[in-house]
Amino acid sequence: MWPSWPSAGKPQVETNSTYRRLQRFFAGFAFGYEALGQFLLELVPTDPPYVVVIDRTEWHFGQTAVNVLTVGIAYNGIAFPVAWTALSHGGGSGADEHIEVLERILRVVKPDQIRALVADREPAGSDFLEVLKERKVPFVIRLKSDRRVGPASGEWSLPVRMFARTCGLQQSSLLGGQQVVGGAESVGVRIGLKRLEDGPFLVLASRGVDPDSMFELYRQRWDIETLFGALKSRGFDLEATHLIEPDRIRKLLGVLALTYSWTLTSGLDRKRREGPPRECANGYPEKSLFLLRTGPAPRTVGQLVQDAGRTEPMCSGADRSALIFVV
Repeated sequence: MWPSWPSAGKPQVETNSTYRRLQRFFAGFAFGYEALGQFLLELVPTDPPYVVVIDRTEWHFGQTAVNVLTVGIAYNGIAFPVAWTALSHGGGSGADEHIEVLERILRVVKPDQIRALVADREPAGSDFLEVLKERKVPFVIRLKSDRRVGPASGEWSLPVRMFARTCGLQQSSLLGGQQVVGGAESVGVRIGLKRLEDGPFLVLASRGVDPDSMFELYRQRWDIETLFGALKSRGFDLEATHLIEPDRIRKLLGVLALTYSWTLTSGLDRKRREGPPRECANGYPEKSLFLLRTGPAPRTVGQLVQDAGRTEPMCSGADRSALIFVV
């Protein structure tokens, strides 16, 4: 049975106590993550082939790191979560964790439904590249500038920044023919090079995609940052949770993923019916599609019932992280 929802007049200490009881109650549920992932995929408003994005986000509760590796489907500047795992440590993720979350997404999305798997430098390890080749998953992954690259013959290799230095500012180029990267000599890739405006090099390794499209595909990696922002400080305030155990974090993310996808789908539907949000003077929309369904926090369950059919904003700020339990 759910504990009573705290009213606006009750002290904050009781609110925190109720929140902790909700967390303990929620921790007892068993999740069918594969079935949930298939359901979440049905909410994605696009058809395959998908651009699949892998990235990691981390925050701290006291001295304890909470570290989450997430897979999302990119769509028009946003991403829909489909699979995720909570790491048992802080810092970077390794090949075993990348392979684990890859296997989870492949239970929901077939390799031939993937246009490209896009990731930043962490998932560029040799073991992960080998698995991507074995599973026939096309990819575009950024490399570190000191990664050694050479022809498929293996006659020689150089740090990839040596090739990127030939590019002018904001200029891009492709290395000719198939290349291999250090440690993954059996995985033939195409290498794209670009010098960014602020100085560093952007080096991409791709396989199974049109080399001319790799920079456009990699740009969609940022869609998952929109997802993280909505789950965290610009949305449900995920960092406010006191949960730190990986299994409980993973369950919490399951509810958040469902709530986020429903909220975003509602925002897209409202955009279709009422038009896009008003643009501010700086050219950016007044509200994101996610925030079209969020705004003053409900203080009672009765108010939630009254708000059920409204299209006005429902909830905002830190209270969203508690509202998800009612949803």
